[in-house]
Amino acid sequence: MTRRSPACEAQLLPHGLQPARLYPCGWRCDRHTPNALAGRPETPPGPGWPAGSYLNLQLPAPDPHAPAATSED
Repeated sequence: MTRRSPACEAQLLPHGLQPARLYPCGWRCDRHTPNALAGRPETPPGPGWPAGSYLNLQLPAPDPHAPAATSED
């Protein structure tokens, strides 16, 4: 059983062929998204964090030949 998204709530015609997605302004097809109505390209899908953010940084792997740190009690 598959769940269908609601229809585009925009009162403009024609509608796009892609399924509607939920935006803050309501359900919109690909032709009636806020960016499409403003003449801007759509934002590419992704996690939403900008490149270079601390959440996207790769930590260096620990050196296997380095001595283990000892804790002082």
